[in-house]
Amino acid sequence: MIALKLVMTTAGLGRFTAAQTDTGVDLTVTEVGLSDAAFVAAPTLTALPGEFRRIDTVSGASVGDNIVHMTVQDDAAISYVVRGFGLWLGDGTLFATYSQADPIAEKATGSMLALAIDIAFPEAGIDTITFGDTNFLNPPATSERKGVVELATLPEAEGGDPVRATTGAIVRAMIATAIDAVTEAIDGLRARTIYGAGLVKGGGTLGTNLTLTVDSASGDDVRAGVRTDLAVTPTALAAAGVVFVAETRVDGASRYRRFSDGTIEMQGVSPLPGAEATFTLSFPWPFDTACDGLWATIINSARTDDGQSTVQEVALAADHALLFAQNHKTPTADAAGGFRWFARGR
Repeated sequence: MIALKLVMTTAGLGRFTAAQTDTGVDLTVTEVGLSDAAFVAAPTLTALPGEFRRIDTVSGASVGDNIVHMTVQDDAAISYVVRGFGLWLGDGTLFATYSQADPIAEKATGSMLALAIDIAFPEAGIDTITFGDTNFLNPPATSERKGVVELATLPEAEGGDPVRATTGAIVRAMIATAIDAVTEAIDGLRARTIYGAGLVKGGGTLGTNLTLTVDSASGDDVRAGVRTDLAVTPTALAAAGVVFVAETRVDGASRYRRFSDGTIEMQGVSPLPGAEATFTLSFPWPFDTACDGLWATIINSARTDDGQSTVQEVALAADHALLFAQNHKTPTADAAGGFRWFARGR
C-alpha cells in the first residue's frame, strides 16, 4: 500500500504541540470527513473542501516508530468516490487533511468502505493521540459484513457454536460422523426380524424386502365356521349368503330396514275405515321397486266380538297398498285401535 502524506493543519499542529506538555488537551480523532474534490491540503484549512460525508466509525493505535495506524469503516447503503479526507478531533478541530486527483477509494451501494491510513509524525508524543472507537481495527465477521473470524474445532462445530466459523474439513468430519451414526442405526434395524402372527403370515429379517400377507376366507369357509387363520371379507360374506341390515329408519310407530341383498321390510300402525270399504295405505317410505306382500293384525284392545275382523289385499304398489276392510259381525261405531301392518319388498 502506498503511503499517504497527510498535512497537519495549523490548528491541528497547535493542539498536538500543546498535548506534549498539557495532559488536559484532548487529541481524540472522533470523525473522518470524506471529500470527492481534489483540493490543496494546506495547513491553513479549517474546513474540508468538498466534504460530503463524515464518518464516526474510526479506530486506531500507535504501531511504533512514530506511526499511528488508523482504520475507517462505512457500511452504509450508498455509493461514492473519495479523493480527499480530513481528520476531525472531538472538539471540532480539523487536525489533518489529504487529497489527490485520482480516486483514493470507491464504494458501491452493497459494499463496505474500509480505509486504512498510516500517519507518520516527525517527533515523539503520538501516544497522546486517541480514537473514538477502537473496537474494529479487526472487525468480527457477520452474515452481513466481512471481518475476522475464529475457526471452530470439531467439538465446537458439533455443539452448534454460533460465533466461530466452520471449515470444509470440519464439515466433512461432521458429515462422516453423521454417516457413521446413521449406518450404525440402519445396521441395528437390519439385524431385527419381523414375524407374522395371528392372521398375518410371512416375515423375515429387515435386510431384505419383506412381504406380509393375510389370507381371505371363501364363502364355504364362512359357512363352515371352523378356520381361525382367515380374514372374512365382504365378498366372502356375500358368497356365504350372509345378509345384514344396511339401513334403518324410524318415524314414530313406523319402522324401516333395508338389507344387504336389497330386501326391504316396513311396519307401522294405521287407522281403519268406520265401515266396510276399500281404502289406501300409503307407505312411510316407498319401496325401491315393489311391495311383495303385506300382513295386517286388527288391534282389539277392548276384546269386542263386533266390528271388522280382517284387512284384505286388493292391490300392491311400490308406494302404497290398496286394501279392503271386511266386517264379519255388526260393525262398531268406529274402527277401534286400527291395525298393525308389516310389509316386505325390494
